[in-house]
Amino acid sequence: MNLQSLIEGSITMADSTSKSFAARSDGADWVKGLRPYFVYRDLGMKTATEGRVMAHVIRAAQSCDGPMGYHSHELEFQMNYLLKGWARIDLEDVGEIEVTAGDAWYQAPGVKHELMEFSDDFEVIEITIPGDFPTIDETR
Repeated sequence: MNLQSLIEGSITMADSTSKSFAARSDGADWVKGLRPYFVYRDLGMKTATEGRVMAHVIRAAQSCDGPMGYHSHELEFQMNYLLKGWARIDLEDVGEIEVTAGDAWYQAPGVKHELMEFSDDFEVIEITIPGDFPTIDETR
């Protein structure tokens, strides 16, 4: 599936065989993931959409020690909504931005980027299409 097919309606989320659900915060599992300075809470979308969409909450597990590493992702869609805290992000196509709680940002497919700095209370919802995608280390 690709984003254009989803937009044009040839493939719909209704094609999924899963049932509606709520991802409850009470007793939620926070696990280590791609980045060791964060913990991740899966919101169940990857399973519900058979891998077409991923949504998770990312929370700071330790203080920021500096830039996180310049990289890119092979995906069709990536957006973030900052729940708590603040962050400085360098996006190859627009430069450095600073975001605070309540801000959202979109990262174009394949754009190189780096999280430069984040607050101790950093917490963000990230949504991607597809649910699984490679991360590529990049050089400046």
